[in-house]
Amino acid sequence: MITHIRVKNFKSWQDSGGVELAPLTGFFGTNSSGKSSLLQMLLSLKQTVGRNEVLFFGDEKSLVNLGNFQEVIHGHEVRNELYLGLNCRLSHTVPYDFVVTTQG
Repeated sequence: MITHIRVKNFKSWQDSGGVELAPLTGFFGTNSSGKSSLLQMLLSLKQTVGRNEVLFFGDEKSLVNLGNFQEVIHGHEVRNELYLGLNCRLSHTVPYDFVVTTQG
């Protein structure tokens, strides 16, 4: 089970900080505050599993279609890194960092 996520440079989020997830988690906030973006990142990871792409942003048949890297990177600044950090509960906590960049 994913217990914490952290997103940097994804859509409206420059840095989400650590977001704790539980078996039942609600996201509350004003319009355009980034609630849906957190869920979209998780859906992007789900639809990426089993594909040859590092991160599949989707197409018309996907769970979520976010367009391309430039459309999802914060401020449309393609020199920025897209960062996703996850903590999962298995038999113990395992930190996992995921970074996508257009640079070599």
